[in-house]
Amino acid sequence: MTLHDLVAPYEFLLGEWVGHGHGHYPTIEDFHYRETLTFTATEGKPFLTYVQKTTNHDGIPMHTEVGYLRPQEGGHIEFVIAQPTGQTELLEGTATVNDDQSLTMVLGYSVVANTSTAKHVEQTMRHYVFNTSRSAVYTEYDMAAEGEQMQQHLSSELHKTIPEA
Repeated sequence: MTLHDLVAPYEFLLGEWVGHGHGHYPTIEDFHYRETLTFTATEGKPFLTYVQKTTNHDGIPMHTEVGYLRPQEGGHIEFVIAQPTGQTELLEGTATVNDDQSLTMVLGYSVVANTSTAKHVEQTMRHYVFNTSRSAVYTEYDMAAEGEQMQQHLSSELHKTIPEA
C-alpha cells in the first residue's frame, strides 16, 4: 500500500496496540481496564483511521471511540474523535522526537462538543509517549468535566501486537 506523504512517518502506528490501564476521577470510583487501539490507513489518503476499545477484567465492553489522526507538515497533528457517550473532540498538537529517540505526541488545545444528554466535558488532552523502537506506548488522558479542573483521568501502557505471518 502506498501511504500519503504526511502519513508515512506514522506508519509504525498501523496495526493493533494492546495493554492495560487505570482510570480515576473525583466523580467516580477508580477502575482498571484492558485497552485496544487500532490504526489503519487508506491508500493515498492523508489520515489514519483510529478505533479504541476498552473492556473490564471479565471482557465486558466499557468504552469505545473512533476517529482520524491527521498528520500535517512540521510535526503538527490533528485528531478528530467521536464517542458514543455524546462527545466529540477536535484536538491539535505536535509529535516530537526526544533526545533519547522516543516519540512524544501531545494533543490538546481541544474543542469538545457534548450532546444535550451527555455528561459535560469541557476540555481534554491526550499524551502518547512511544519507546525508541516504537513497539510500546504510554498513554495519558486528561480531562476537565462536570465542574472539575483539568486532571489525569486515564493512563495505560500498550504494546504493539505482531501479526502472524
